Amino acid sequence: MAVGRGRLVTASTIAVIMFVLSGCGLNVSKNGVSGEVFGHSFSAAKGQLPDGFPKAVPPAAHSRVLGGGGADNRFDVAYAVTGTAAAGTADYQSTLQSAGFAISNVETGSTQVTEPASSGTSTSTTLTLTGSTFTAKSAQWTVEVESGTSSSVKGTGLKPGEFAINVTVEPATSGPPKSS
Repeated sequence: MAVGRGRLVTASTIAVIMFVLSGCGLNVSKNGVSGEVFGHSFSAAKGQLPDGFPKAVPPAAHSRVLGGGGADNRFDVAYAVTGTAAAGTADYQSTLQSAGFAISNVETGSTQVTEPASSGTSTSTTLTLTGSTFTAKSAQWTVEVESGTSSSVKGTGLKPGEFAINVTVEPATSGPPKSS
């Protein structure tokens, strides 16, 4: 009796999954995925900009894309940028201004973070994190930029001599996030 019941549950589960996926248009490639799920379009990619990323938002100079994603005309992209964080961030502000964006809310600073010792060792690691944030707005897009570096690139996807810039892009007309 239990075996038959288990088959029924498994068959029902597979039927539900197939029904849900039949309403989804997924495109999977070597480096990413895009499509539509429950009426929301999305894309995500490793090493490249997500589908639909606005051409009006320029990339950071001397950068490579670590990865990005987007859903419903909102995007997040991580860049690895060669050079110093201070000079590269100032250069990106200038690039965005040249593209018609107004810069505001500029903040910079650094902090120390202590990572606990990993298992098997008694030594903790202290990292210095240095970074900046700013907002860039045009008539069409709002771009939130966070840039930074740490005293260690271990596990970050960054190579020595690189720092990270994360860009969040959304339509300028969107308001604050809706509460549920």
